[in-house]
Amino acid sequence: MSKMDKVRQFQVKPKIWYGIGSVAKLGQQGYQKVCIVTDEGMVKFGLLKMVTDVLEAAGIEYHVFPDVKPDPSTDIVEKGLTHILMDRPDVLIALGGGSSIDTAKGIIYYTYHFKAMFTDREYIVKPQFIAIPTTAGTGSEVTEYAVITDQKTGTKIPLTDDIMMPDAAILDPKLIESVPAGATAATGLDVLTHAVESYVSTGNNPFSRCYAAKACELVFKSLLPSYENGHDLDSKASMQIASSMAGIAFNSSGLGMAHAIAHGVGAQYHLPHGLACAMVLPYVVAFNGKDERAEYLYKRLLESVGEPQDAGASAAATFVRLIFELCGKLGIPTCLKASKADTDNFAEVRDKLIDRAMADTTLTTNPVQPTRDEMGTVVDMVYAGVGCR
Repeated sequence: MSKMDKVRQFQVKPKIWYGIGSVAKLGQQGYQKVCIVTDEGMVKFGLLKMVTDVLEAAGIEYHVFPDVKPDPSTDIVEKGLTHILMDRPDVLIALGGGSSIDTAKGIIYYTYHFKAMFTDREYIVKPQFIAIPTTAGTGSEVTEYAVITDQKTGTKIPLTDDIMMPDAAILDPKLIESVPAGATAATGLDVLTHAVESYVSTGNNPFSRCYAAKACELVFKSLLPSYENGHDLDSKASMQIASSMAGIAFNSSGLGMAHAIAHGVGAQYHLPHGLACAMVLPYVVAFNGKDERAEYLYKRLLESVGEPQDAGASAAATFVRLIFELCGKLGIPTCLKASKADTDNFAEVRDKLIDRAMADTTLTTNPVQPTRDEMGTVVDMVYAGVGCR
């Protein structure tokens, strides 16, 4: 059976403006009324002002919704929904990290479906949606996915709908120049995890592999310089591009077991998502390496980043070594026990972490579907840091 016997789709969106000063594009599009979804940190560190200065210079009316919190919840989205319905902007700008962009996506999603209760969908006018990330990591600016937390139950609500895909993204390296080195490292390793998991995913395709491979190459080239010198705008810009490329890839192909485990580990121990992914990724690569197709794809990724396969070692094992070496240079712990998290309760929560990982939707496109015992073995490695070096 030919691979081409099945009709598939690959969609490339949104429009992307990138480079130093690209935020100025906001003043050149003829916008009339803008709502900016952001958080207090963007106000405190002057990043909001970089956007509002452009709008004011262009005579564009704007108002700010600054109530975004980490792990955006339904009550914040509902508040933003009321804000949008009352003020009726023609453009919604998300400024910040993944939380701001996910909040804006949730507002877009619920605004659209709220209006659909009262009018035919063809008459609904959705505001233009511009995503301006202030970290190089989530890739949320180029995906149609968001995760909102139910305020009452604490349950994560995954949303996916093409109406949440931004119409445009702005990647201005000046907006990430002040990101602390630790956050630069963690978010950059989130990019690497997106790229690697997308590349070997069972949902991969020729288009997604191109984006994922290039993203991987850019991370190995630019993350360390970006970490070592926050004013290296070329490296910062390269990481922004890598983040978006990895986002485009996984938006099409899906992710894998590293994210399935990292979601639970991050929530349990209050770890930044990128840090959780970094600690999980090498153990998952080692696990997936037993699959012939995955091993072949890891070998192709090594070629993309310009690294030879270690003599006498598999491609997966070589990639594991590269990840550990990069984490070491970035000061990133490679297991939970080595992190600052209080993991004394690991034995008590181990089963819950395994159950959450087994039920996570990202596991469905992992190249190897683990048994529960196999998942437990990998979770134990993530905790103790032994077993795959």
